Amino acid sequence: MICIECTTPVTSLYVVYANNHIQLTECPNCHKYVDKYVEMDHVILFIDLLLLKSGAYRHLVYNSLENELSKYKEWDIKKGRPLEMAKSICENLKNWFLKFDRLNRIWVLLIAFEIYLTWVTEERKYSLFLNGDTFNSRFALKDLMMNKVFSWNPLYQYLYFAVRCMIDISIFHGLTSYLLLHWLKWGKDVKYAKDVLSYAILLSYGAKIFPILMLIWPYDNVVSMNIIKWIANLYIVESLQIVTNLPYSSIFEVLFVVSIAKWFLVKSLLMFFIAEGCIGQTLIYLNSEIQFSFQKFAIMENFFLL
Repeated sequence: MICIECTTPVTSLYVVYANNHIQLTECPNCHKYVDKYVEMDHVILFIDLLLLKSGAYRHLVYNSLENELSKYKEWDIKKGRPLEMAKSICENLKNWFLKFDRLNRIWVLLIAFEIYLTWVTEERKYSLFLNGDTFNSRFALKDLMMNKVFSWNPLYQYLYFAVRCMIDISIFHGLTSYLLLHWLKWGKDVKYAKDVLSYAILLSYGAKIFPILMLIWPYDNVVSMNIIKWIANLYIVESLQIVTNLPYSSIFEVLFVVSIAKWFLVKSLLMFFIAEGCIGQTLIYLNSEIQFSFQKFAIMENFFLL
């Protein structure tokens, strides 16, 4: 646990007296309350998260998360007979699901939104460039991976975008955590450092669902769409900086490497899957996808769909 104002480590957030009276702990360093959000309503906490207030993020990813995780045992498989090991694995799995129940629920909700938004965006981009007068007619649209995907029935299309979003989020989450922990050497003195990063990424990734507003209210013009996309990206940068206290330059370096790696890994895996393991067809899809990307950058109107 830490002070949400100056990040000084503390042993407790509050003291409970008679009649369940709570006295917030004062930080020995900055002499402010260690965590004022202990007594605040969840609505105020949610608003402060939207406003990117550092105290709200630190309250959730450090203090609240540590209090929650400390209630459960760490993953520990007992060695012995196969039956005893199987029973131990089942108990650990049950403990894991209880331990991360709230986080898993939020991840499921975010992935559901992300699947729908990705599906809608890809359909809009495909139809725009398929019917647009400014598109290069020499380019073979039939060689695009999405051309084959949109020829499927809606159920298979949904499964495709579900797999795509889960791979995308998994790579982003895994690579970002790995680079921060092992490349930048963050979190050596942080308890539950891996879980703290995971929760921070989860909270920041919530801003990715902001474009759902564009499907409710028809404000899909260049300015509004770009503003929302930039806000979503800045949320990720700012939340990671708040939690890790690393320089912005380091955060941008990590996210740049993750973005490049994610694009190649996700595209390559999906192309290989769509091509049914055929290397030649995978290379055709890759070449078409690169040309398609250049075409999108060349067409400056509808730039918000990139």
